Amino acid sequence: MKKSILFLVCALLGTGSALTTAATTSVTNVSAQSVTQKGNYALVTADQAQIYDQNGSKTDIALQGNSAWKVAKTQNINGTDYYQVAPNEFLSSKDSVAYKNRHMTIKVQSVDGPDKSVNVYDHNLVQKNDVSLQPNSQWATDIVINTSNGMPFLRIAPDEYVAMYDVVEQSFTANI
Repeated sequence: MKKSILFLVCALLGTGSALTTAATTSVTNVSAQSVTQKGNYALVTADQAQIYDQNGSKTDIALQGNSAWKVAKTQNINGTDYYQVAPNEFLSSKDSVAYKNRHMTIKVQSVDGPDKSVNVYDHNLVQKNDVSLQPNSQWATDIVINTSNGMPFLRIAPDEYVAMYDVVEQSFTANI
């Protein structure tokens, strides 16, 4: 698959007529083994999130809830992780969650058994008691968050995540 895409890109860049044809051709969907948007992001989970400087001191800036920010780096200040969202502007992990983009479709089935409902978790990875998923149901997901030991959880709805260990199928699609 990668060789085919690389060959197509080389062919398009190698000749002027192919480039002209590509400019008038519509977007094509292709399947891929793994598609992720590079970079780390932070999603504000509080109604408003205070911004801090590199020393952990509050600034007069706050970010709106549910807003997403590109993270330049993660820095630990006084035992708390902070995400750098601008020069000398840091968002506390207490008000946000770090994630990576990962658009795909998943099929879920509980590790407790094929007929058991699948657990759903919030952004703090606490199990929700008011919602669960039907076994063998399919869901679109757009971001992945990880536990401190690296276990991925996939977002299926606002503040609703499913553990990767309950995912039995996944398919990726990319536009080129």
